[in-house]
Amino acid sequence: MRLHTGLALLPSLLALSGGLTSPASAEAPGAPPTLTAALPWPQNFSQNVQGTGVPGLDGGHAFLWNRPGGFDPVSTLRVDRHVPEGSGEATHTYKALWVLGSSGPHNAGYEWTITGEQHNRALASAGAQNVAVNGTIFKEPNGVGPVGPSWAGNFNCVDMTGEADPVASCIGAEIDVSAQSPTTDRNRQRVGLQVSTGGVPGAHTGYGILMGNLSGSVTDRGLSFQGEGTYGIGIDAAAARFTGVPILLGPGQMIGFDGTRQGGFTRSLGFDGRDLIYGIGGAPVFRVSDAGRVEAAAIRETLPRPPRSSGEACLPGDHAWDQAYEYRCVAPNRWKRAPLSDW
Repeated sequence: MRLHTGLALLPSLLALSGGLTSPASAEAPGAPPTLTAALPWPQNFSQNVQGTGVPGLDGGHAFLWNRPGGFDPVSTLRVDRHVPEGSGEATHTYKALWVLGSSGPHNAGYEWTITGEQHNRALASAGAQNVAVNGTIFKEPNGVGPVGPSWAGNFNCVDMTGEADPVASCIGAEIDVSAQSPTTDRNRQRVGLQVSTGGVPGAHTGYGILMGNLSGSVTDRGLSFQGEGTYGIGIDAAAARFTGVPILLGPGQMIGFDGTRQGGFTRSLGFDGRDLIYGIGGAPVFRVSDAGRVEAAAIRETLPRPPRSSGEACLPGDHAWDQAYEYRCVAPNRWKRAPLSDW
């Protein structure tokens, strides 16, 4: 990494281990910054210090400090890079900001490569937006062909240990929302993850959340709720409007009802491609076909509701019983009965 004397023109104070400082400030938006003269390079200090052992950005200390008081339109540390159109230059190995750290197996402690800290004290009514880390990428037309895939944020956790049953997790991204008091949140403003799609009225987004596995890979739980705490509603779709079904399953898939933390279950409801099936232990005990035919292991009527006369209101197919008769509605408002006897 090359360190140019032009860094002295940034609205910051660059403090190196050799004592080089160069303050500057921008008093207001659009106002030219008040700059101090750039200090000369110290003796025996190289602009490119990588691998030299000379204190500096390589092996030394760098402290960047933005002067408070007013909006600062200039970046504290900025890297501009433009690939000329039609050059065909590969860009997949370029790092605008690269922090390389390594620790041995017996090194205790915590390692942070890039950390952002923001203390927000602005009133909600002020309309301020305070973001600790924010990434935005704009897909723009190139006038040549379809624009390639774009990631606003990309996080990878690659497990190279080969452990059959890892003790510690490999987590792609962790989001912690901490409530510092046990009070309720009636406005539901403490959100673990918010996904907002659309952009403008009428815009169409393919997937709100898309999970996909590479061929041959397995994910044990697509979405899982864990921990000792209590949840209110697992999935809440009451306020949504769907043009399709809220939950879509394919033939041969089912829903389990008495699941355990280990993923086991006994009772299920699913569709085998022909019938809707409720089963216990993998065996069906209740079937409903598309034609409306019902198959059940047993049927028990707990409310007899016998008609008081043969002309009582009914629809064909209605059934009733008492201790003496079985009743069947054979036509609208027309009952017939058959006597019951011991044997």
